[in-house]
Amino acid sequence: MGFDSSRTVSTAPTTRTTTSAIELAVTSARLATAARERLEHSRFFADVNELELRLAIIDDRFERLAARPDEPYQAWRRDLVGRIRSLAQKAGDLEAALVLESHHRDRVAALLLTLRHRLGVLDARHAALLDRRRR
Repeated sequence: MGFDSSRTVSTAPTTRTTTSAIELAVTSARLATAARERLEHSRFFADVNELELRLAIIDDRFERLAARPDEPYQAWRRDLVGRIRSLAQKAGDLEAALVLESHHRDRVAALLLTLRHRLGVLDARHAALLDRRRR
């Protein structure tokens, strides 16, 4: 009754098992990357929608925004400019990664240009009203 080595189970991984494990790891990494990209894409479009809403608010409440006292107006303006820059950066990153479709790029570009123009007009009106109050 000796030991029969032909009946032992090999503990060394087979090529097939190793290949399957590598494929599983690669697939998991791809899924995680795809999920991250979808999340970034969703956040990007949420930011676009939020800035479109802000544009509608500027158009609707133009005089009220321009008539705000200087300190709250400047705080609101800094926040808006920060969001505009952030969206422009995200759009640039998505475009560089070739995941921003041309019609979305055009939509974002139009939104950013329109916001820039409206903010310039709003600044001019705010300055005029502020100057009038100081007199």
